[in-house]
Amino acid sequence: MDLVQFDPFSLLRDFDRHFAGGRQAAPWLPRVDVFERGSDLVIRAEMPGVTAEEIDVTIEDRTLTLSGTRTFTHDTDDGVIHRREIQIGEFERTLVLPEGINAEEITAGVDNGILEISVPRRPEVLPRKVKVSVND
Repeated sequence: MDLVQFDPFSLLRDFDRHFAGGRQAAPWLPRVDVFERGSDLVIRAEMPGVTAEEIDVTIEDRTLTLSGTRTFTHDTDDGVIHRREIQIGEFERTLVLPEGINAEEITAGVDNGILEISVPRRPEVLPRKVKVSVND
């Protein structure tokens, strides 16, 4: 199952993220869990502070892309911020899905900052039981 496609440039992005220092912070990427529930593939992504209207889920062939924008406003009268660790801005996360998915039946919903995407498999790729008969 080729659920995650290796991206050699991801190592460079991780390196930049760790050494951003005083420069502009690297964009954030939502963390994901991918697991099976029955015959569906389920993808959960952490999306704290992101509304459903700010999230785009697209699929092309077997490539699922989560994208959007996270913004926060700081309620300060004088505009002074002493520390900012919460990353904001645009995000994009791409996953390569296994063969045999049913792209027309994918559903997505967000609840308490967790985006859950359910990806059903096509009926023809589901395991099926074959009855064995005795030949006379």
